[in-house]
Amino acid sequence: MATSVSNNSSDYIASLQESSNPSAFAPSQAMDQTDFLMLLTTQLQNQDPTKPMDPTSFVTDLTQMSQLEATSALNESVVAMTQGFQNLQTMQASSLIGKSVQAEGVEFSHTKDQDSNIKLDLGQALTDVTVIVSDDDGVVKEMSLGDMESGEEIISWDGIGDDGASKASDVYKLVAYGTDADGELQSINTVVSTKVNSVSINSDGTMTLTLATGESVDMSAVREISE
Repeated sequence: MATSVSNNSSDYIASLQESSNPSAFAPSQAMDQTDFLMLLTTQLQNQDPTKPMDPTSFVTDLTQMSQLEATSALNESVVAMTQGFQNLQTMQASSLIGKSVQAEGVEFSHTKDQDSNIKLDLGQALTDVTVIVSDDDGVVKEMSLGDMESGEEIISWDGIGDDGASKASDVYKLVAYGTDADGELQSINTVVSTKVNSVSINSDGTMTLTLATGESVDMSAVREISE
């Protein structure tokens, strides 16, 4: 009786390649607890009665296998929790976009004909405290505030420059300093209000805010969030 052979040479070659591919019939390289128990049962059934195998070693191996599977399951749970936490961070970060924040910085957004509040954070008592507001063209306003104790102090700029003109809505820079007890000039940290343009989540889980001023600050530098 004649055997029918396909005339399609490409199909014939493909079938040969498939049948000669050892990976198609290779057993799984992963061994779970079920496989281990099956192997243990087979070994016990075929052991030499005159030289019985020590069951203690099998119990130990089985315990280790159980611990390994439990650890793998725990790792999967931790990965899932981490992913969920990162998703939650992303949602929280997106809610900050467009909000006004007070953060440590040297630039602030001023709105024409409105007061801009600036918080000074003095690490020590200083005399002759001075705050300079400037733009790209130079000094806009110099404010002499006298002596201040250590701590936080809020000052206000009415938007009027040294020339008596009301300044336009724009991003302005700050420099604040005073003189300490030894007669040395000391810079003063400034906390300013501006809007959040975007938020990025770093690889270590921390968040960096890009402000309307163009500055990038860590979330840890934010003192207050408002509408």
